[in-house]
Amino acid sequence: MTILEATGRLRPYGIMVAQDTARVFEAIEKQGGRARFVGGVVRDALLRRDLHDVDIACDLCPDDTVTALEKVGIRAVPTGIAHGTVTAITDAGSYEITTLRVDVLTDGRHAQIAFTDNWLEDAKRRDFTFNAIYCDLDGTLYDPFDGETDLGDGRVRFIGIAENRIAEDYLRILRFFRFQAWFGRPPIDPVGAEACRKGVQGLRDISPERIRDEVLKLLRAKSPAGTVGDMIGFGILPAILPQLTQTANLRIMQWLDSTALADPAIRPDPLRRLAALFKVPDDGDVSANIAEDFARSLRLSNAETDRFSAMISHAALIEPDLDADTIRRDLYWMGADRFRDAVLLAWSMRAAVPPRCSQDESKGWQNLVSAAANWQPISLPIQGRDILAAKLAPAGPKIGILLKQAEEYWLDHGCEPDRDNLIAYLASHPVVAGEQETQ
Repeated sequence: MTILEATGRLRPYGIMVAQDTARVFEAIEKQGGRARFVGGVVRDALLRRDLHDVDIACDLCPDDTVTALEKVGIRAVPTGIAHGTVTAITDAGSYEITTLRVDVLTDGRHAQIAFTDNWLEDAKRRDFTFNAIYCDLDGTLYDPFDGETDLGDGRVRFIGIAENRIAEDYLRILRFFRFQAWFGRPPIDPVGAEACRKGVQGLRDISPERIRDEVLKLLRAKSPAGTVGDMIGFGILPAILPQLTQTANLRIMQWLDSTALADPAIRPDPLRRLAALFKVPDDGDVSANIAEDFARSLRLSNAETDRFSAMISHAALIEPDLDADTIRRDLYWMGADRFRDAVLLAWSMRAAVPPRCSQDESKGWQNLVSAAANWQPISLPIQGRDILAAKLAPAGPKIGILLKQAEEYWLDHGCEPDRDNLIAYLASHPVVAGEQETQ
């Protein structure tokens, strides 16, 4: 067994000091093993960030880990037992417990592993220095690659030879840039970035779902524009997502983050940032579902695809001088969230590149954002059963035609006519309904 030397201490907090966490550690120790926090929970604890997912490394084989947990009444789920991972479920939360491992064979996507009790060998197979810091329950740190210093300096650095770590798993290219966006400071580590550039073709064998997850995680960072610029400069995005590589669109996202999102009421949003980066064809034609095709190629969910496509298509129709009736119509049809999406994207597209918005235009955009924030959803005050009760039409297709006619009238009159007014209107305009029915 290789015993790592202690390198420092941190003050545990949050779930690290929960009673259930201690039970998990004690269960493993009673079985003759050793458990330590590792990865994100240690990294985030060093930065004093909120703690969420808890990863634990241990030197017991997976079956012994399950036995250890069950002996003390902790539910054990073999979530990835072939790769050494058992999930412990407690009232405080879940804990992913993984046996120390070494890689036997890798192909850039999957690895064949063997279990070990060698802590240093387990550390060597990890990706970045600050993800290979271990921590005892009492806060004692074991940092074999000086990851704490890299974390403090804002440097994302591969363990060992960067090309080797990438060849083991090409997704690490995207992880490198994702961690740069979340934890790094400029300039980016040139050795790691150059290794990513050389290995980028390996990403073509990575599933769209895994690429999607990494891209959206990156776009959730506080200020990801600089990192996106690095991904363009080092040829990463051009190789896998060429629709996101225009410098002008990068400026749009930067403007969106620095100006439009300066409003504390507007939270940064990865899908909105993705839309800002998306290159619309030069003729501006988005009628051919280009945005939808891109979203589906990235394996966005149906809801995300609908929202992304609507954002792109509606942004082209939004102007800062919309009149009150048009604003009300758009908010009614689109809803406040989608209207705000379109406004923010349209505003960014106009303001980020010459000719920039005038002061009056900027005020107009701000008014549209305010209109979305203050919008109270409204409903058409008439339904099909009201038309049936008034004997304006029998059950059937004509009911829908009359409802559509009433809705247009209601919107044209500031959404003020009530149910009785709309019934009276329909009763006095049967010809319009008939004309619509024959169309």
